[in-house]
Amino acid sequence: MPKRKKCKEVFNQNIIKDELFEQLMHSMEKRRRSVLRTDVIDSLGERENVLPLDNYSTPQRTAQTSIDVEESPDENNSATSDPNMNIFRPEWTVREESDLLDAGLFNPESDDSTISVESINSPNCPMELNAPLAVERDSESYNMNHKQRGKCIIFNHEVFDTGFENRDGSTLDAKRIESTFKNLGFTVEICINLKHCEVLDKINQLSAENHDDNDCICIFILTHGLAPDMIFAKDVAFRLDNIWKPFTADKCRSLAGKPKLFFFQACRGEEFDNGIQLRRGITSSRSETDNVVTSYKLPTYADFLIAHSTVQGFYSWRNPAEGTWFIQCLCDVLDEYHETTDLLKMLTICARKVATQYSSYNDVNNEMNDKKQVPSITSMLIRDLYFTPK
Repeated sequence: MPKRKKCKEVFNQNIIKDELFEQLMHSMEKRRRSVLRTDVIDSLGERENVLPLDNYSTPQRTAQTSIDVEESPDENNSATSDPNMNIFRPEWTVREESDLLDAGLFNPESDDSTISVESINSPNCPMELNAPLAVERDSESYNMNHKQRGKCIIFNHEVFDTGFENRDGSTLDAKRIESTFKNLGFTVEICINLKHCEVLDKINQLSAENHDDNDCICIFILTHGLAPDMIFAKDVAFRLDNIWKPFTADKCRSLAGKPKLFFFQACRGEEFDNGIQLRRGITSSRSETDNVVTSYKLPTYADFLIAHSTVQGFYSWRNPAEGTWFIQCLCDVLDEYHETTDLLKMLTICARKVATQYSSYNDVNNEMNDKKQVPSITSMLIRDLYFTPK
């Protein structure tokens, strides 16, 4: 089937009129003429061009492209799919069980929701796991005095087989990260435009390595993204947690008790943040949260830091001539403060700078002009992290 005809069929299937197609093409041509001086959303394309998704299946092709979209290996084929792949249609999107009580024991595969004490103590229960002691229990800071700082792996996705827009400017981010993290003592590797299977192969390889002599590990993903937390390899989209879950303490014991840092530069939805104007004389309420109590037996999900360029549901911004707001600002802050400041404090400084000093500029589409962004940090770190000199 000719590519142009197939592209038109995609639009017919989604009830998009020829007149709208022409308008979109005209809009895209206007944006191309000013792309080097215009901020763009770090997304799959123009917001109007992204067609509706069906339960997080492969997004439809944008109007201006004629490249065939490769389907997910497990799309509409759950009976034969690899359960470890978790591509496009996560199991939790179709499960209908009710929430469980926050007490007691429950077996979802059994009609009897109570598990006996005898079954808990049976030989079939998992044995207690052990890992080398990387840091003393009451230490306020992570041990950053191993022989090596560790690896920093950058997955830079700038070109896609699916017909989606190139992420112009992403190479600037990758080079900037490389410079900053080499200065912090990391061994840096840039992986360019890998396919999904290649990304997972690299992740599994890193998880299986011996990191006994390393302080920590750091992984960057620079790519397109979708809600809820789906990210793109060169060929398909997949669940973001496939990147960091292989490094939990039970799966990668040589990193148990050590920082595991993940940075995601990608959109997380299709909403714009218009911001709010703060004015003197307007008061705001304050809230407090209870202190979190931790125990000495280390949880397998401890010591993670997962940083997103934007909050759930929103676009992330990239300037084709300068790189993304988040990555460039993050590297600026690390370069300036790493000798005296812990990582979470530096991330707070970065979030403040992105939130207060950046606004989008777009003289072609006013809907995309003067928009805001704030990074989102999820921390399971239980100590301060200082990049002490090697």
